[in-house]
Amino acid sequence: MRKQHLRSIVMGLSLAALAACGGTPYTPVASKSDPIDVSAYKAKVDSFVVLLDTSGSMNEADQGTPRINNAADWVASFNSAVPPLGYKAGMVTFGKGSTGTCIGYGVATTIYGLAPYQSADFGKALGSIECAASTTPIADAIDATTGMLVDETGPIAVIIVSDFNWNDPDAVTSALAALKEQHAGKICLHTVKVGNDTSHDAMISSITDTAACDSAVSADAVASGATLTSWVADTLLVATPMQYEKHTVSAEVLFDFDKSVLKEQGKVELQRLGGLIKEQGMKVGDIDVVGHTDSVGTPAYNQGLSVRRAMAVKDYLVSEGVNGAIIDAMGMGESQPVASNDTAAGRAMNRRVDVLVGTTREAK
Repeated sequence: MRKQHLRSIVMGLSLAALAACGGTPYTPVASKSDPIDVSAYKAKVDSFVVLLDTSGSMNEADQGTPRINNAADWVASFNSAVPPLGYKAGMVTFGKGSTGTCIGYGVATTIYGLAPYQSADFGKALGSIECAASTTPIADAIDATTGMLVDETGPIAVIIVSDFNWNDPDAVTSALAALKEQHAGKICLHTVKVGNDTSHDAMISSITDTAACDSAVSADAVASGATLTSWVADTLLVATPMQYEKHTVSAEVLFDFDKSVLKEQGKVELQRLGGLIKEQGMKVGDIDVVGHTDSVGTPAYNQGLSVRRAMAVKDYLVSEGVNGAIIDAMGMGESQPVASNDTAAGRAMNRRVDVLVGTTREAK
């Protein structure tokens, strides 16, 4: 009886040694990401689930900061970057810290969803984690995700945030196979490694099929700004097709004969066009300015004139506040006539500048 009591004490002390000094939840800090223009995208997936490692190894420090804090910060940053496009979401922890105690064997705990995604509620669930401690029941977390998603029929993103210090690769492989079988062709697995330890990279490679739709990144590589925005877009979004609207302006309005300096009448016309472009705001993703000439003169001369005229139009649109980074100016010379060059009226129609404005709106 005394020996049994002693074994219980030893087991309790062993599990307690795995525990972080928990009790006070860490408040995650979200890094800023570049804003996502939701008009340029639509949802790629119907739902996403974040599996967050809260096991004992996540209490180890990288450059003075516990990995669990870095992981929580990354999930908070991800949460702040996700656009409101009607997703369902879930979050599952594996380890301790989400069960009201930081002592005992690790367990898988669902702390959010599956529910309609609300950024504030998702962040509140993340902020409830008290510690990183104990064993690493990742297979149980995957099984919990499988159960959570059982009624889902659309595409799904599963995101694992961890240091990948796991010791049960066979169980993980089996659990992931069951999840992917349940949603054949509709699950994309995305791993986000926290910390700089490379000794577990083989684990990541064994579970991700990057030749398909899976991906593997380090948290540091997609922590903030444009890199985080790009990762969120690649994971959860798909770009809507660019729709182009052509605005043709006669060279007679824009320029004197054989010139590439804008006339006052041409400036007025471009002011109007620039206003129309700016009204569409961030929906405008691409602008092509294309100069054309008639066939009078040599092809080489006409090519150069068409380029100079296109550049003059681009420069003026930029001076009117249109984003120059999305404008390409080019000349086609006499190569693309819209009428016969055998008549004066036809040649006048061929002397033109086409401004093609590409917007990211759904095709009708």
